[in-house]
Formats: sequence, C-alpha cells, structure tokens
Amino acid sequence: MGLCLDLGSCGFANRDKARFCAQCGIPTRGALLQGRYEIQQLTSKDRGTVTLQAIDRYAGQPVIVRALVPRESSAKTREDFLQDAELAVALSSRIQEAGSVRVVDYGQDGPLAFLVKSEYEPVTDEQGPTASAQSLAQVQRDIWKATQTPFFGLDDEDATVRMAVPGKHKTTQPQGQRDWLMEGNQAYEQGSYEEALGAYEAATAYNSSMVEAWSGKGASLLHLGRSEEALSAYDQAIALCADNPELWTSRGSVLHELGRYDEEMACYDQALKLNADYVYAWSGRGMALAEQNRPEEALLAFDRALLLDPRQCNVWQAMSDTLYSLQRYDEALLAIDRAFEIDDKRASLWDTKGNILRRMKQPEQALPLHEQATQLDAYNATVWFDQGNDLRDLMRFPEALASYDRALSLDPTLAGAWYNRGNVLAALHRYEEALASYDEALKYDEGLTSAWYNKGSLLHELKRHEEALVAFDRALAADAHYIAAWNNKGLSLFALGSLDEALAALDQATSFAPEEPDAWYNKAVVLEKLGRQQEALTCQQWAQSLDQRKGHIEV
Repeated sequence: MGLCLDLGSCGFANRDKARFCAQCGIPTRGALLQGRYEIQQLTSKDRGTVTLQAIDRYAGQPVIVRALVPRESSAKTREDFLQDAELAVALSSRIQEAGSVRVVDYGQDGPLAFLVKSEYEPVTDEQGPTASAQSLAQVQRDIWKATQTPFFGLDDEDATVRMAVPGKHKTTQPQGQRDWLMEGNQAYEQGSYEEALGAYEAATAYNSSMVEAWSGKGASLLHLGRSEEALSAYDQAIALCADNPELWTSRGSVLHELGRYDEEMACYDQALKLNADYVYAWSGRGMALAEQNRPEEALLAFDRALLLDPRQCNVWQAMSDTLYSLQRYDEALLAIDRAFEIDDKRASLWDTKGNILRRMKQPEQALPLHEQATQLDAYNATVWFDQGNDLRDLMRFPEALASYDRALSLDPTLAGAWYNRGNVLAALHRYEEALASYDEALKYDEGLTSAWYNKGSLLHELKRHEEALVAFDRALAADAHYIAAWNNKGLSLFALGSLDEALAALDQATSFAPEEPDAWYNKAVVLEKLGRQQEALTCQQWAQSLDQRKGHIEV
C-alpha cells in the first residue's frame, strides 16, 4: 500500500498496485501515465490542479506533469483543459530557445487529464535534424512498441513498479495480446469491481503465475462480498510469492471479514516476520485487536504504525476510537486532532470529535461538528443520530426528533435512534408515540435493556401496570442487578395490590443498592400497608439518614 502523494488534502492509503489514488484520483508514486511518464513526487497543488515531477522513460529525462485533480474537475473542465493543452503543444513546437520550458505532450489516462512540460534541448548534428515535440513523441512511441513489451510485461526489475510483489515471475505477453492486467487495474481504480474481476480472471487464465492478477482478483472479490473466493485468490498469490508482507496483510483483511480472527492475527504476524516495519500490518493488527476488545494491545500496535508513518489518518482515528472506548477522552481528542491535521474532509472525523466532546459534557461544542459531518455525508444515518444526541442533551427536543427521524429514514434498523427518539417523545409528553418508538427499538435489538426499562416506566405512569411488569421482567432477565427496574417493578405490583410481591421486589432493590434512599422509602410504604409499622418506621428513618448524608456530601 502507498499513501496518496497529496498528503496535505488527501493522504489516502492505497494498494501498492494502484496507479491512481482511489480517493482523489491523482497518480501515485511510480505510476506510468500512458506507459511513459513515471511519477516521482508532487511539488505543488493549486485550484484543482497538481504539479508533479516525473521521468520520461522514452527520452530518459526529467519532465513536469501538470494535471487536473479528478475529484475536483468536471467533464467540461477536462475538455477545456485538453483543448488548451493541444494549443500549448502547437505553440511550444515553435520555441527553439535552449533552456526554455515547453509543453511537449498531453492526454488522458484513466480519470486523469494532464499535460507534460520539459526543458528544450537543441538537437546537435550528431543527433540528426530537429523534430517537433509532437512528431518526436510519436516516433518514440513507435520505437517503444517495436522494441519493448507492454508495460505490464516488463522485465523483472521494472515489474516492481507496478507489481505488488517483487517480480520473480515474468508476465510478458505477445505483441497484440490484450493487457488484461492493465484493464483489471484500471477498472478496479474506477470502482468497477465486476469488470475488474473479469479482467483479472482473463489475466490468470492467460498466465496462471501472474501474482498481481491473483491479488487483484482477491481484492475485487472482497469488494463484491465474496470473501471465501477472495481468500482462495490470495492463497494462490501467496503460493506463488510467500515472502510478500502485503499479500499476507490483505489475506488478514479477508479473514477478518470471515470472522476468523485467530487466523487473521497469524497473517499480520507473518507479514511482520517478513518486514517488521510494514506499517499496514501494524495498523491492521491494531484494528483487529481493538475489535477483539483488547484495547491496550491495540494502542501499542497503533503506536508502532504511527512511529513508522505519522501521516496515517485512519490509524489516528482508530487510536482515538480505542481511547474513547477506554473513556480516556482527553487523549482521544488529541488523537482525532492529529487526524484532522492530515484530512479535515472526512465526515467520520467530524463525527468522532463531536462524540468525544459530548462525552466530555460539551454538547454545545459537539453540535457544530456533527452539523459539519451531516453536510459532508448527508446520507450517513449515524451522523444524523449523533447530531440528534447533541440536541437532546441541549434539550432542544423538537430538533432532536427531526434528526432522529432523518437518521431512521436512511437506516430504519438503527435501534439506538428508535430508543433515543422514544426518550425525546416521552420528554415532549407524547407517550403513545414514545411507546411505539421503544417497540421499534426492541424489534431490532431485543437486548436493549434500557428500552425495556423505559417502556415499563412509561407504562407505569400511564397506569398500565400489567404491561409494565412484563417490560420490567424483560429488563431484569437481561440484568438481574438493574436496581431501578426492581424498584419500579415494586411500585407496579403495589399499584396492583400485590403487596408481598412488591415487598420482595423492593427487598431486591435495597439488597443490591443499600445506599439508595428511594427504594427504602418505597419499602416503608409497603410495610406500613401490610401493617408492619415498626419495620416501616425503621426503613423510613434509614432512608432519611441516607438523604441527609447525601445532602451533606453534596454541600
């Protein structure tokens, strides 16, 4: 894998084989444009264009490539750019001054519209007559075609530019044969995974030892949700070249999708045996550990990945999420801010930072972050849900309800949104609608204990005590130490006249929480109703002493 050359605005982690960044579309380091211009580095970016240093592999000299950023350009912009470039080439052909910079070529490769500039060098007598830039380019292309195999069939040394694996296996093909590997890579970079898969399969049918084609096939199958087949493809690639850490790391990603976590970890370990500094194995290992609820180990892996490459935005975000899960909110905030320094255009980063601030009891600061997240990704149910939570905490209940409704229009299975929507409706005294919302939450997550409890409490308030008891029993089945559920169950039983059962429920509440006065007061009422006056007085006095103690502590 390799970072996008535009570290300031993108920094996306691409596969090693990618010629163009999957996020912004600019070429990656080592990519060949039209099989000729090898990209070296990005030198500047300005108003939707990038300037890159490159090597003209035909002429063996440095050139400058100026290109439109695909993500930021329209079809009309590209058409205008290429027309201007054509005119610039024609005008440059008239310039014969040594040292002058001329536009010598232009074109489109994949998503990229570009032009090429180079310094003019007069042709000496020994070199033959001077040719125009355009005719020279055409002659050089013809010579290349006559004397070299296509790019994807270069010899071993050059193959490492495109191959995910050091080129131990030649993948040359006869002149005129379709370059299925190139077609597969181009389709993959454009997100056309079915088309990419077909091309990779044709490539492996032509040459079964083409490692990159097997790897590309695995990646395409993974995107298509065919994980078992993806694993077989990566196994074939590894059988051909077992000493490549990227293949092992990719295999680990497939095993993660299959839920085979021990094997996944073994793949990352194997990748790190081959290259202890392979950053993507460390980051993959960290994310796997975090999902296995091993956060401290995950943080160590993230530390190692970031030590190797501190520009890994995804790793900073994963570290922040892990620290958040440990309730280390100050550190989580520092980590997400580091991610923001690399890329501030990801909705997930705004969302994560907003959640941290809300947990730090700062919903007024969290809200504008979540609003920005909804602008960046308006079809993401989670960010609307999180915005609703801010508005709920700020007691702006009608607006919170609108946010939850928007989230549920995008994902009606979001149990948390149904649950919080129920809470907001209850706060607005729209009780029947609140009950219906709790029912929707429980339809998608029967184990949502607090939804059962809140439903029971609302039914109790509505004097539907029999139904309330069912809900409290479901909450207690999930959590036998749910003190509030025992207390409210006791109140519902008392309302139904089941005094002995009410007392038993309140006994449970006072047993699990002997320092909470409410259950003791309620127990005193039940005991008095049963005619056990002295016991009732003792419970009442104890409840009063707890209240006084609490009041003293609070003061």
